[in-house]
Amino acid sequence: MIRARMLVLGAVVAAALAGIVVLAGGTLPWTEGSSSPDCDIPETVSGTAASAASAPGGGGVKVVEQGFTQEPNSAVSIGAVLENTGGVVAYRTQVTFKLFDAAHTELPDAGKPGLTVEIPVILPGQRIGTGSGAYRGTPVASVEVGLGMTTWQPRDTFGKAFSPVTAGYLRTARFNPRIPTSVDIHYREVSSNCRSLDNRLTAVVFRDAAGKIVGGDVAAPDTPIIFRDEHGKDLGGDWQRPASPSCSQGERETWIVPPGGEPPTADDARTTIFPYCDIAVR
Repeated sequence: MIRARMLVLGAVVAAALAGIVVLAGGTLPWTEGSSSPDCDIPETVSGTAASAASAPGGGGVKVVEQGFTQEPNSAVSIGAVLENTGGVVAYRTQVTFKLFDAAHTELPDAGKPGLTVEIPVILPGQRIGTGSGAYRGTPVASVEVGLGMTTWQPRDTFGKAFSPVTAGYLRTARFNPRIPTSVDIHYREVSSNCRSLDNRLTAVVFRDAAGKIVGGDVAAPDTPIIFRDEHGKDLGGDWQRPASPSCSQGERETWIVPPGGEPPTADDARTTIFPYCDIAVR
């Protein structure tokens, strides 16, 4: 669902921002890292979906921070931080973003009930960011970040070797000075897992200079992309994929281009990145 939404939203934003071109070819194949013989991370997990807000034994996934920005061009950037306060793993947690006007009337997207993101794994005690981009012609007065279903799993189900893939912000590039909100965000990703995992997009959360969340988004990492001005002149970008894909073993520098752009009040240095890495391929 989220992959389809990203494709549609990406097409709209590309037209609005002008001059972002995704490069489909011309890249070298990746060499995947192999898992160690004693790797105990499973390739499948099964279970029954239940409410993400209530974990077995107490606690659950909670929204601990959220914020949004609507720009004059009607682009809306939404960001949030979630925490798993339960003692078990939340697997494939659904998060929904709903937008409301001043009268608290929902502003749906072409009749759809809301924007949905799925987070693959949230360990007990872990905090993880999420976000979404949207367009609304009506002024947005408030945003609701809701929790859907998840599959609760014991920690041991994922193997003792499983650990979250981490990301450290490196820099933000703006290739077109006329569109400063169109950004290319680089980060360093590290995975200490004993085998490669499967990427389910990457989330970014934006904060202002005071630390308040002002937006966020999700996007596919590693995608070759160039920026062009209104005359079609190449301004720069990332022409080839990184040496290894997001969520694979080891360390790499990679990037994302948020389809909704970056809010103008965001402080680059406070940008946080969250790779969505799943143990299983769909």
